[in-house]
Amino acid sequence: MKQQTKRLPDAELEVMKALWQAQSPLTRAELEQALAANGWAGTTLLTLLSRLEGKGYVTREREGRGYRYKAALTRQDYLPVESRSALGRMFAGSARNLVAAMAESHDLTDADIDELAAYLAELKQRHAAD
Repeated sequence: MKQQTKRLPDAELEVMKALWQAQSPLTRAELEQALAANGWAGTTLLTLLSRLEGKGYVTREREGRGYRYKAALTRQDYLPVESRSALGRMFAGSARNLVAAMAESHDLTDADIDELAAYLAELKQRHAAD
């Protein structure tokens, strides 16, 4: 995507998650089934798809009298947007505050800490190489 990717509203993100999980483009009916837990009307889903298409995040291909929808934005390309948003909103933009919150709530195991340390060491090497 050439334009800057922005954080999606929760409902649009739910549609994207369903499209990312799919192995192939989905019809509206298949999306309705995948998103049934949300209890959305068919018109709501069509509105969300239209918005996502307008943003360039979803494409559609004609099939019979309907369309098949697929994500034009990959999950991999979107994750940094969501990460930056959460880090900014919840932890004042500080990665240290994020890890501290996890540590204080006892959610980090020794294996998690070792994995984080190894990853940070790898990042430091990559940055030194740049």
